[in-house]
Amino acid sequence: MARPNVLFVFADQMRAQATGYAGDANAHTPVLDRLAAASLNVTHAVSGHPVCCPYRAALMTGQYPLRHGVFVNDVPLETHAAPLAKVFADAGYDTAYIGKWHLYGSPDGNYNRRRAFVPPEARLGFSSWKGFECNHDYNHSPYFEGDSREVKYWEGYDALAQTRDACRTIRDSARGKRPFFLMLSWAPPHDPYHTAPEAWRELLQKREIGLRPNVPEHRAAQAREALRGYYAHIAALDDCLGMLLDAVDGAGIAEDTLLVFTSDHGDMHGSQDLVAKHCPWDESIRVPFLLRYPRLAGRMARQLSIPLDAPDLMPTLLGLCAIPIPATVQGRDFSPEIRGERTPDPDAAALLCVPTSYGALRSQGLPAYRGLRTARYTYVRSVEGPWLLYDNDADPYQLDNLCGQPSAAPVQARLEALLQDRLRATDDPFFSGAEHLARAGLGHYREATCPIHANASRWSRGSV
Repeated sequence: MARPNVLFVFADQMRAQATGYAGDANAHTPVLDRLAAASLNVTHAVSGHPVCCPYRAALMTGQYPLRHGVFVNDVPLETHAAPLAKVFADAGYDTAYIGKWHLYGSPDGNYNRRRAFVPPEARLGFSSWKGFECNHDYNHSPYFEGDSREVKYWEGYDALAQTRDACRTIRDSARGKRPFFLMLSWAPPHDPYHTAPEAWRELLQKREIGLRPNVPEHRAAQAREALRGYYAHIAALDDCLGMLLDAVDGAGIAEDTLLVFTSDHGDMHGSQDLVAKHCPWDESIRVPFLLRYPRLAGRMARQLSIPLDAPDLMPTLLGLCAIPIPATVQGRDFSPEIRGERTPDPDAAALLCVPTSYGALRSQGLPAYRGLRTARYTYVRSVEGPWLLYDNDADPYQLDNLCGQPSAAPVQARLEALLQDRLRATDDPFFSGAEHLARAGLGHYREATCPIHANASRWSRGSV
């Protein structure tokens, strides 16, 4: 079988629960729902360090945070690993990147390079480039093209313009002799939530927004208002995805194109009385993951409950494309499970690794943590000791913390032993957050020193 084209599309801050096919009645996602009906749905895909930069560093290196070094937002990825795009390029692929990058970083810790030109040597093997470090003004969105330092602006809503450009890239690449590896990185539905184009805001304007049962009443009004805009962005992205599918089909390459749709992390939106990301609950860590590759698996809906984490993406994509996996990769190759050649391990677990408390975690009084997300359980501890344990099959909204309860002691002991095994395997000493910051020289980063809000969460466990 010839190596497939790869189209990897990912949104920013879109949680796994926010689609029609996942059962969310708020979501207007007809294209995603149709794609799910013709794809493999990895139902337990996870972002083990659920923040923008750490996820992206793991995606590009196949490594965990303490190995790739990006465990605070805006730390530059300066890696000796073989990066994903370079490995594809060395295997004969044309490589292209469009959209938000967020890996060049800001060494001063104050976001000074978010609007900077990303030089070619910092693009990790992507030869075609229409990218920008970080921007969330979606209707006035800059980018740099190729090696030019001239600032350009996407026309209108950036996700739409980026998608049109990706469609042109797909059509042009389909006429070439080499397979392509194209990444399209959308910045929505990350906040600000009410900046989607008017047509999609109107679609959600009068819709009754239902809340998850773990959103407390005092958060309800705020959560509904934010979610209305969040779902408007998602509806816009759904239409963008439709444009991409039409381009792939129109170019006659659908059978031989491995298409992935996913996200870098989720968003709490008031669940557990929390906002934003960073947190170890499912609204923050679980992400959508659809994979369509008709030549390999046809166009039938299929579900797979493997705990696919960000470091696993690089080896799994390479495995599916029959490209050797570099020795620098720490993640697991799940391509045999996807092909149906290996039965999923019931004890397989995504490693949750947030080495220091920063950003939304710190501001809400939550500690750094390590943990596991299996197909059934969530287990989390801080340096002070065990913190969270949920049976997600029995308690899908994570309302009953079983940590320390006698009836759950055997499960907790087994998960603790498994966690310790994973920490040893990844060379994670699990120091305090302060020590990790000091050793890495990151104590000056704004997000690592932001104040803790006076109304910090009841979920605090150990020192932040």
